[in-house]
Amino acid sequence: MAAPRATVVQSLSIALIVFVILTFVLVVMTYLFFRQKLDAEAAAGAAAAEMSKAKTDLQTADADKNKLKEILGFADDKTVADIETEVNELFEKNHEDFNKDSKSYRSFSEWLLESNDAKDKTINALTAKSAQFEKEKGDAQAAATRQRDELVAQAGAKEKEASDLKKNFDSRWQEHESRSKSLTEDQRKALDRVERLQLLEQEIANGESLLSLPRQARFKTKPAEERVAILFEELRDREKLIARQNAILGDLRVADRKLQDVVLAATPADDRIDGFDGRILSVNEVDRTVLLDVGSTRGLRPGLVMRVYDPGDPRPQAGDFKAVVEVVAVESGALARARVRSDEVSDPMLPGDRVATSLWSPDGTFEAVVVGFVQLDVDQKQDQDRLQDLIERIGGRVEPAVSSSTTMVIDAGLPQSPGGVLERAAGWRAADEARRDKQTKEARRLGIRVVGIDAFLGMMGLDRSALDSNRLPRLGRQQAPVVPGGVAY
Repeated sequence: MAAPRATVVQSLSIALIVFVILTFVLVVMTYLFFRQKLDAEAAAGAAAAEMSKAKTDLQTADADKNKLKEILGFADDKTVADIETEVNELFEKNHEDFNKDSKSYRSFSEWLLESNDAKDKTINALTAKSAQFEKEKGDAQAAATRQRDELVAQAGAKEKEASDLKKNFDSRWQEHESRSKSLTEDQRKALDRVERLQLLEQEIANGESLLSLPRQARFKTKPAEERVAILFEELRDREKLIARQNAILGDLRVADRKLQDVVLAATPADDRIDGFDGRILSVNEVDRTVLLDVGSTRGLRPGLVMRVYDPGDPRPQAGDFKAVVEVVAVESGALARARVRSDEVSDPMLPGDRVATSLWSPDGTFEAVVVGFVQLDVDQKQDQDRLQDLIERIGGRVEPAVSSSTTMVIDAGLPQSPGGVLERAAGWRAADEARRDKQTKEARRLGIRVVGIDAFLGMMGLDRSALDSNRLPRLGRQQAPVVPGGVAY
């Protein structure tokens, strides 16, 4: 727009110059050719016409100039120089890359058109590239979406597979736990059976001392199942003996209990010891002690009383002992030290003598069942707790009922007055008497030894006089005790 305006301004300037020159010429010609009035008037008329035309052209040029200024955005009072200066400054400031030699509106317009065309081409190229990128982006997004969908589907399949595997594993694990629990229970039951079989074999082996001598010889060489058969033979023989004794009692028509006790007391009893529990290794006459070899001191406690027997008889009568010793210390896994409580000068203890007690065994705990009315003194009060304390002092325990593990039944008999007459004592009930009969019968059926209270106290090295006073316990030389209902079976 500036180039055409400059051209117009230039044309106006030229026109103005021409007008001035023409006016000057007209004055000169008027002056020179005054005399030629007609010619001058004609020339003046022509000049006037020309002048009028020039004025019109000037006005037109001035109007065009103002119009161009208005179009270019310049004020009417702006000069061409100012306009040119401002245009050049504008080009230098805002359009440094416009390097045309002619800084005109036309060249600027052409430059703008060329620049716009170049930019349009660049924009079109960028738009094409952008469209290509958008297309590639869409294709990539579609491919990514397909890949994601495939991965989601695969993940779902894997998750389902994992879930199925987990369910299968959980099911198999539960089955494994159930089977393991079942196998563990079967193993525990099997171990229990094995343990019970071992205990049963031990219990069967303990039955050797209950057999007669001929059967003992056979018993040692037989396995457990044949040993049971031998024990049954012994039991059948004893059953026949008991039946014969019952038949005798039936023939005698013994109905009174006191008479029954007298008959049973008069019947010969097999009161032999069950077997030896150890032997004397040495005798110290200075401190009156002996060293015992008992095989195993497990469960052996100080205070346990043992009787000394001659080793010549493998099953001597319980009352045929030659001395009594009391354990005072356990010296090793097999040796124990005992003090001499009583002995005979005429029949001294010697190394090799055997010792025995019914109150201890290394194979198990001494278990006693106490029946009857326990009277350890003369105060007419039952001494059940005191007897239990004595049993527990030597490491034993009291059980309420007879079983296969029972070691001994202690029959305290019926309540008696100080004069020895049977009477109904305080605290003694009919149920207690029925229990006494039931437990003693069960003990006989199982072949368990039943002893009277005095016989048991004798095994512990005690007597009633010692328990009835505040003196230290003392042991008297006793024969096999015989008390009402207290015979050793």
